[in-house]
Amino acid sequence: MKMNPENFHGLVIRLQVVFSEIDYAQKACLQAGKMECQLLNYLYKVKEPVNMNELAKVLAVSHSRVTRIMDNLVSKRLVVRKPSELDRRCWFALITDKGKKLAENSQQTVMDQQKKILAQISDKQADEIFQAMKVYVEKYENVLKATLAGV
Repeated sequence: MKMNPENFHGLVIRLQVVFSEIDYAQKACLQAGKMECQLLNYLYKVKEPVNMNELAKVLAVSHSRVTRIMDNLVSKRLVVRKPSELDRRCWFALITDKGKKLAENSQQTVMDQQKKILAQISDKQADEIFQAMKVYVEKYENVLKATLAGV
């Protein structure tokens, strides 16, 4: 049976709400703003100092916005700034041990939620859902690339 685009879109909207709640749980765990949470999780993931300009690109925000976000994270002792040894105008962000702990707790909160969800469905259903979501995301990315390319 062919899915009605309006019904499908309604389900996608519900899924977005669920994902925003996951983001909220992650943010609440960190007691930080959304952008602070994203920046902290990015630094945790890359595990090395990151140039402030790269952070601005990753978060798709201005350099001044990254500076404000960094100021908040530095004041909470979650991140430190380190000057570049090659260019004194350039600064790098590095996650602290306290920041790592909060990022780990945040990730654990999300994983605990996923475990609770998966415990409520069979392995077969979980596999079917995963495969369907994988196909949907791949096709969505293809359509998005084509749209952005003007095709």
